[in-house]
Amino acid sequence: MPIAKTGLWIETIPVKKLFTFFCEFAANAQGQRLSPISKYRAISQSQNPCADNNDVGLLVAYYDGLCVGYQGVLPGWLRTAKGLAKVYWGTGSYVLPEFRKRLVAVHLIRKLISLRKDLIVTYFNKSLADLLIGMHFQELPPLEYLTVRLDRLDCVTHQFRRLYGSEKRWPLLRRTADILARVSRRACYPPLRAAYCRSWAQRSERALKEIDWRQDPAGELTVDDRSIPDTTPGFGRDAEAINWMMTFPWIQENGPATNPPYFFSESYDLFRYMTLYLMDKDATQRGYMVLSRAIEKGERRLKVLDFRCGAEDYRSLFWLVSKFAAEFQADEIELPREFEQYAAGLPFGSVIMRKERRRYLCYPYAKDSPLSTALDTLTLRLTDGDSPFT
Repeated sequence: MPIAKTGLWIETIPVKKLFTFFCEFAANAQGQRLSPISKYRAISQSQNPCADNNDVGLLVAYYDGLCVGYQGVLPGWLRTAKGLAKVYWGTGSYVLPEFRKRLVAVHLIRKLISLRKDLIVTYFNKSLADLLIGMHFQELPPLEYLTVRLDRLDCVTHQFRRLYGSEKRWPLLRRTADILARVSRRACYPPLRAAYCRSWAQRSERALKEIDWRQDPAGELTVDDRSIPDTTPGFGRDAEAINWMMTFPWIQENGPATNPPYFFSESYDLFRYMTLYLMDKDATQRGYMVLSRAIEKGERRLKVLDFRCGAEDYRSLFWLVSKFAAEFQADEIELPREFEQYAAGLPFGSVIMRKERRRYLCYPYAKDSPLSTALDTLTLRLTDGDSPFT
């Protein structure tokens, strides 16, 4: 813990000292109301292969010795035509409600800007977006991707939820609709999902009959993709970064909660990564894909994270995703836009598939910084920022 100071001040924590900071904070947390980082995030981020000893991993705001907010920082790489350059992703930003009018978030963002690194954030709420735009962050074109939600097949629940907007005029109607929607979700949706997944699994098996693939039971990505040049401007990850994510996950299965509490998720009922490979007839690897599976509060989610192959293999990867989504009976599947034509061909595809957009905001530290010069050519991915960790 730092030496107590009066008023508002901000402590800067280097990436490599995050776990040491967490241990010291937890050991002296009497009277504190929140933790600025969880144990497993601290362990993981201190092992970040994209970070060096000088990189920052966390900004912590104190008021008279009380931790009142924090701004997480996740160093990563930006690939440009001139090579790799360092960027800082914003992650895990939070301020205690009663201190928000004291401009704690503004002080944290100002401190972040003062680090003179190219900054980029995604996965933020409207209030944070408004603050960042007010502090001269720039909007990037959004990432377009797909979601397949099997609970959209539950038309009964959907009809009840259409009444949610009537809460102000008819609160009793809203409460009644909420009860009926939950009853329908428990009674009608599970058999619908099971029947759909049985059919989906059969279609997947037929589609994969002529495709050579394998799953790595250890989870680790066993490909050295440094031999596969990737010149696309963007934030794509290599095998070292992917293996770091899988070796040091942020989410633990049924793990104990941080004390004092950490605001963001740190424990699910299930959280696993898996790696799948497309193989040639001579048993050499032709491509790979990394998935995450999670169960949180009964909701089953499957995400496509990193993948690398030629466009001719997108269909094969889609049916591999389908196989595991059906076996998992996923409620929601997150897919890259490259799989759109195959997802649209699913039964009731127009009902269960939606095109989604994810906003990005950035702050190049100079007019000629690597991020500033690459803005018009960036390729965005589902694995940008901290999204693949949760």
